[in-house]
Amino acid sequence: MAKAAKPAAQEPDIEEEAGAPPKKSKKKLIVVIAVLVLLLGGGAAAFLLLSPPPAPKRGGPAPAAAEEARSKVPATFVDLGQFTANLMHEEEDRYLQVTISLKLTKPELEEKIKETKPEILHRVNMLLQSKRPSELSTIDGKERLAQQIKAQVEYVLGLRKVAPVISSDPSAAAIEPGTGKSDLTDVLFTSFIIQ
Repeated sequence: MAKAAKPAAQEPDIEEEAGAPPKKSKKKLIVVIAVLVLLLGGGAAAFLLLSPPPAPKRGGPAPAAAEEARSKVPATFVDLGQFTANLMHEEEDRYLQVTISLKLTKPELEEKIKETKPEILHRVNMLLQSKRPSELSTIDGKERLAQQIKAQVEYVLGLRKVAPVISSDPSAAAIEPGTGKSDLTDVLFTSFIIQ
């Protein structure tokens, strides 16, 4: 009987082989699936991050997109230099010494400013000499002057069609609106002295 039991033990059981695979192959399968998921997720993330943003639809918020793009461009500053001008006579002779810089959002304008600088300086000098000390003694007066200088520079650069009036009469110094949003965003006084 011992002999009969031996051959039965040596023969493999067919049910055991056809059953569940060994545990090592389950671990390999899980690792392979995890690696594939990570690769697919990484590829999708790279695609989304590296693809260009969709173009704005026509008729949609294109001006908002343009304004956002304009705000992302770093500002360029152009120094016009220091101006010394005799102010209009009130009680006694007074003069103004001011240093002016322009803030631009379009760097290409810097070259155009350099090309037309003599005309810009002339118009700014004429404007400064048309002012009275009392007009420039307040913050509002200085802000008005900055807007008037901006209008003069925009005219020289071709961003404004009509030349702003230079007058010694404060009521005549109203600024006509320009052609919309200008790439010359600000006129900055880095020094402002009235003596």
